[in-house]
This record gives sequence, C-alpha cells and structure tokens, in this order.
Amino acid sequence: MFNHQTPSSSHNQDQQQDDSDHDHHDHQTIREIHALTTPHPQPPPQPYHHHISSSPSIASTESENFTTMSREFNALVLAGTSITRSETSEVANSNNTNNGSSNLERIGEEDMSENNPLAIVRDDNPVMSRRIIIAGGNPNEVSVQTVKKEEVESKISAWQNAKISKINNRFKRDEAIINGWENEQVQKSSSWMMKIERKLEAKRAHAMEKMQNDIAKARKQAEERRATSEAKRGTKVARVMEVANLMRVVGRAPAKRSFF
Repeated sequence: MFNHQTPSSSHNQDQQQDDSDHDHHDHQTIREIHALTTPHPQPPPQPYHHHISSSPSIASTESENFTTMSREFNALVLAGTSITRSETSEVANSNNTNNGSSNLERIGEEDMSENNPLAIVRDDNPVMSRRIIIAGGNPNEVSVQTVKKEEVESKISAWQNAKISKINNRFKRDEAIINGWENEQVQKSSSWMMKIERKLEAKRAHAMEKMQNDIAKARKQAEERRATSEAKRGTKVARVMEVANLMRVVGRAPAKRSFF
C-alpha cells in the first residue's frame, strides 16, 4: 500500500501524525527516568547498504526511492512515539524496545550486534576476559604448545641418552685399558718373582750339594784322624807292654824317671 502512495498523500499523513503527536503531548504528563548506572556506549552502527532493485525505466526508479523514503520516515515516527510512551515502567521499556527493534526491522535497520570475528569491539570486562583467555585458552594453541613441549622434551632426552652412552662407552674403553695395564703389571711382577724363585732354587740346590760334599769330606777326614789316633794308641800300648815284660824278666823296678 505504501508503495503506491503519492507525495501529496504522504505529506498529509505526516501532518496528521504531527498533529496527533502534539495533542498527545499536551494531555500526557512526561516523567523523566534517570538510569542508576551510566549506560555503556554502544559501538557505531555498521554502514547500512540498502540495495535497490533496478527497473527498466528511470522514472519508476525515482518513484520507488521516494516511496521508500516516505515509508522509512513514517516508520521512524512510529518508533519514536512508541518509545516515548513506554518510559513509565521497566517492563514496558523492555517491551517497547522490542517493538522499536521490530519497527527498525520494518525500515530495514538491523540490530547492532557484531557478528564479524575480525571487528574491534569494546571489552567491558578486560580483566575477566584476559583471565578467561589465560585460564581456558585456545585448545588448538594448547595442543600446539603441548606438541612443541613434547618435541623439545624428546630432543633433550635423546641428547641426554646420547651423551650418557658416549660417556659410558668412553668409561668402558678406559676401564679396559686400565684392566689391561693391571694384568700386564701383575704378569710382569709374577714373572720376576718366578725368575727369582728359579734362581733361589738353583742356589739352594748348589748350596745343598755343597753342604752334602762338606759333610762327606768332614766325615772322611774324621775317620782318617780317628784311624791315625787309634794307630798311635796301639803302638804306645804295645811298647809299654814290651817294657813291662822286660822289667819282669830282669826283676828290676821301674825308675822314678822314665826315659820315655
């Protein structure tokens, strides 16, 4: 119906609406209601791009633009009157806000809710939002950080194991060298001791042989000296017996001094 209005009819309707508004304001008592808290400033509305369908003729396009403007103006007037009448209570205010939004929808205006994820929107609670971001975090970022941490930890573990295995191998080589040197020294000392023992065995055998020879020689010399002494004793005994027999025959007593 609004699409087929003429400029004169729209002007008459606007004048009648203004007269009714003046009459209503004369009889209505306006009560001012102040908000307890300052309302948060709303972000600037996004520019509204109204697409107008093209028509084959320029005249029809201009008439459609004019009728659209008059329709938007009427909707704005109706929205303003409904908002001023609904300031008596909070419930009425919320209901009229919904009506205003419906009226704004009628003229083609959309709700100023930001749906663009890249748009810059004022943060009313920056501390809480920062805490929520720190506490919750993005699961993708957390998973990436976890993967990076696990990768670094695996690299550190691999480096640690490589260094420890290298140190252990070096220690095993040093231990093998030390064990070889120890065995060499023990073998050298054992061979020296065995050499000394062999020498001592040779000296002992030579000393034993010399001892036995000395014993045999001493026994032989002792036998010879014993035989010589026995021969001297027998010779002396035989001479004494001969002199004694001679003295018996003569009958003379032996002198005090003997010639023997």
